[in-house]
Amino acid sequence: MSSGDEIDALYALPLDEFTGARNDLARSLRKEGRRDEAEAVSGLRKPTLAAWVVNQLARERRSEVESLLHGAAAIKAGDGDGDAGFRASVDALLRSARQILTDAGRKPTDSVLQEVATTLRASAAAKPDELAAGRLSEGLETTGFDVLAGAVPLSRPKAARTKPREPKVDRAALDAARTALSEARAEVREARRGAVAAEREAQRAQDALAAAEKRVAEAETRVEELRTAR
Repeated sequence: MSSGDEIDALYALPLDEFTGARNDLARSLRKEGRRDEAEAVSGLRKPTLAAWVVNQLARERRSEVESLLHGAAAIKAGDGDGDAGFRASVDALLRSARQILTDAGRKPTDSVLQEVATTLRASAAAKPDELAAGRLSEGLETTGFDVLAGAVPLSRPKAARTKPREPKVDRAALDAARTALSEARAEVREARRGAVAAEREAQRAQDALAAAEKRVAEAETRVEELRTAR
């Protein structure tokens, strides 16, 4: 089996088995004298939960992922019908993602599903090959393209576009609503700042974990080399 096939097998494993299997593979490659490949494997980061779900979708729901990629390509090409297909594919994949999480004994929370949706949109736009291969290690943030895709309202019938007669405005109620909107937006901004800070802290922890796991793998290899050299 080539190292590429072995790496694909890593990303197909249950999430909790990734680190141990990666370290075992790195040790095996070193024993075979394939040191460059072993170093590359040691440097593979354990996927985040959302990235793991997307990787499983690429394997278990390949036709749905291909539809998503076709929709993204259509939007890039300026096809007016591309957005509808893109949205439908994201919705179908989210339903599948919920089932994958449930089958894995994990709760399909709104936050995880939102990150899965964002990663699907962003990877379809920016990393289609990596998405199709199912080798993502972390969730991706949205870009201008993937915010547009799936966010543009579908075309409405002409009758729905007819401008209705404007009702008489209750100025006091309107002012109160605007004040409430301003306060709500301020709360959203504050919550977003907190979420960004938490995400950065989680990323630092993930990086520290990956570095520690790599040191463990290298130390284990060194111990094994010294033991067998006697």
